[in-house]
Amino acid sequence: MRVVVAMSGGVDSSAAAALLKEQGHEVIGITLRVWSYEGNAKCGSCCSPDDIDDARAVAQTLGIPFYVANAEEIFQDRVVNPFVQSYLGGKTPIPCVSCNRDVKFNFLLKRARALGARLATGHYAQVEEVDGRFHLRRAVDAAKDQSYFLFTLGQEELKDVLFPVGHLTKAEVRAVAERHNLPTTHKPESMEICFVPDGDYAGFVEKVAGPQPSGEVVDPDGKVLGTHNGIHRFTVGQRKGLNLGGGEVRYVQRLEPETNRVVVGPAEGTGRAQFGLLQPHWVDGPPPPEQAVEVRIRHRHAGAAGRIHISQHGLVSVKLDEPARAVTPGQAAVVYDRDRVLGGGWIV
Repeated sequence: MRVVVAMSGGVDSSAAAALLKEQGHEVIGITLRVWSYEGNAKCGSCCSPDDIDDARAVAQTLGIPFYVANAEEIFQDRVVNPFVQSYLGGKTPIPCVSCNRDVKFNFLLKRARALGARLATGHYAQVEEVDGRFHLRRAVDAAKDQSYFLFTLGQEELKDVLFPVGHLTKAEVRAVAERHNLPTTHKPESMEICFVPDGDYAGFVEKVAGPQPSGEVVDPDGKVLGTHNGIHRFTVGQRKGLNLGGGEVRYVQRLEPETNRVVVGPAEGTGRAQFGLLQPHWVDGPPPPEQAVEVRIRHRHAGAAGRIHISQHGLVSVKLDEPARAVTPGQAAVVYDRDRVLGGGWIV
């Protein structure tokens, strides 16, 4: 079949293209240009000029057609701007989910279908068809699993999506790349958000939105303990960087954008056993309220046992068996049934 491969310039998508070519498919490589390099800080993984050159070199090695698609406008509108507004609103965003939903599996999937093709990426996840329905599952390599970032995919997307490396370990992926003599074989991984390559999220927010007002740092009773230089510099569960002195260990318990306050206190104050889900999305329908599920409240979270409740008005809440630490507004809560992704939403 004809397959468009989203080539980021990394080893995972390179190996995905190589595997599909090896299997006899007609493979087309496309890299998304999502960032303007003039007048902006250098973009990191997935979108720098060097990454585009690396993806092109892989395509040449494999002997497949290669194109660059301009997605700057949609990336700015659907990923970067919401990222900044979330921080200003006292939330901690996770832009990779928005990028997958609105850019890779919307913008790029539409273009693949226009070419009569399916879309493949280098994500570590698996799709399985069962009785005509599509299940999204964790990757074989638990350390590399990226299913958390893909909970917005539904039946309409999954029927035309391939994850060629989802059944492999990272070492096996590099071995595929080495077997095909790909120039990205030993390319190191990048862990930061691609448009904030130096990891300075607060600095990026200020670059886009300008300097932010200072405010008070208070304890749970409202006692003023100090000041801060903008709530966009903090996240729930944070301990470092509070600079309050006194020797007492404190954690950010919540952010109050309406008063511009950062509330700090003991670690147990960051725990939640119940929270809401904004804009919930289910891969193939929500779980029944009596079904025990596992809920991951951030990418590296081991998961917590709980249940999903949906009110008669459609409001979705998560009830955990035990309180979880640092339940952070703006992050994604992703719901699993063992290795199967059921869906998820944004923590409120």
